[in-house]
Amino acid sequence: MAILENDSKESIPIILLKNPSAGHTDPYTSQFVSYPPMSPGSAYEPLYVPVLEHTSNTAPIINLLSLYSQSKRPDQVATAHFSFGGLIFTSQRAVEAFASALDSIRLNDAHELSATPLAYLRQLAIPLYAVGPATARSLEEIKKKYMPCCCVRGGEQAGTGELLAKLILSGYNGLCHGAKAEQKRPLLFLTGAKHRDIVPTTLMSAPGDQRIEVQTLVVYATSESPSFVSDITNTLNATSTARFRWIVIFSPTGGESLLRALGWLSDSNSKNNLRRANPGTFIATIGPTTRDYMRTTFDFSVDVCAETPSPEGVRNGIEDFMRTQLQQP
Repeated sequence: MAILENDSKESIPIILLKNPSAGHTDPYTSQFVSYPPMSPGSAYEPLYVPVLEHTSNTAPIINLLSLYSQSKRPDQVATAHFSFGGLIFTSQRAVEAFASALDSIRLNDAHELSATPLAYLRQLAIPLYAVGPATARSLEEIKKKYMPCCCVRGGEQAGTGELLAKLILSGYNGLCHGAKAEQKRPLLFLTGAKHRDIVPTTLMSAPGDQRIEVQTLVVYATSESPSFVSDITNTLNATSTARFRWIVIFSPTGGESLLRALGWLSDSNSKNNLRRANPGTFIATIGPTTRDYMRTTFDFSVDVCAETPSPEGVRNGIEDFMRTQLQQP
């Protein structure tokens, strides 16, 4: 996590409060390394400080899918007998838990593949709703591997829960061809133990027959990384000589953990006890959900909110700020 040793370039640390992608170069590394700052003589330095730990709970998914098998009636159409009209994912953690469950079923039942829920899923044709492009890309991988007849909806066009809920109200009600609320199959919301209810609340509070029932399945738990305080402290110490540096927050929980770790928030959550230090340190969020949470809960205003929840959106927001607010060329 050291500052770049190349003295010919000024390092601009980009401290990302997330785990780097496993198995391949993280898209944020690619974005910030491939597109250097507009200011000549400087270079971005992506640094990763995981703030949260996620523990998948695949048992509920496996138990649910175990109810569906083609062994009894091979002539049945899967979609017609599945209890849910679609699946909702608002985080990559939920997608990872779902993928882990399917992988587990595949490994355990490889000797009788035709009778497993995987054979059933291969015939299933329902929408898979995703918040943001990263979650959508992860779902596309599951679709290719296990659910080829399904379609991924949302993604780039639904970067927040609010936008996804609007998309679902329009799209799913359209698929139901004007059916009354009680006649529509519910949607299944796969989520963590800590989550915002904006999507299910919006869908279930829609007026009249626009209303869509949502059932929730908790598939992972989230907790703060036990090493986060020391990790972020060490990273900030290592980058203390940088003229500019950015901290990028990816969730409301991550934002709260950051404020507590840096002493910018009192234990009593008082809005009057925030304090900012190091004028060259700036805060960016992945989207408006985290930005609004920080402002509403802690009266804390971030410097940049990405217009799109993506590596490119974060980089563009940072560069726009530095060009207009810091008068960078």
